[in-house]
Amino acid sequence: MVTADDFKDYKKGFNNQFVCFEYPFLWNDIKSEEEDEFTDVVLHDRQHNSIVKISTKPCTFNTVDELKEAVEVELKENNCEIQQSAVESLEKLDIWDIFYTTEEEGLEIEQFHILKDNNLYTLELYTKNNRDPVIVNEFVKVIQSFKILKPSYKITEDGYEHLE
Repeated sequence: MVTADDFKDYKKGFNNQFVCFEYPFLWNDIKSEEEDEFTDVVLHDRQHNSIVKISTKPCTFNTVDELKEAVEVELKENNCEIQQSAVESLEKLDIWDIFYTTEEEGLEIEQFHILKDNNLYTLELYTKNNRDPVIVNEFVKVIQSFKILKPSYKITEDGYEHLE
């Protein structure tokens, strides 16, 4: 008899010609409630009741440290409790990871931000009071497989332009 554990090492892939990554076989691509031009994909893991949202936005910050400082100030103003915030390196890219909880539902959010060529790549993991090591580990594997193929946006004098 085949069980879910038999599929745990299988992967699906995502590639929109700008970014690509792999994700666990048991995660499903779902429609985002907050559909916008910046959301690349939203994945759902029913087993762990977790959601991963991956997005790319044009960005005028020059460094990850500038971005980190601005976001931390905004989170504190919104009464979010920062559990962890650190800058690391992944394949010659500086990434900033942050883990925090919100005041209203205690919703846990872990984010990784990669800043390159005025593009901000954000990978967000949402869980409801359940920082399950299995799901966090799967999320980290997605981040480790993440590859930037080419920039999605170019900053212009009037704002930004989506590249083809």
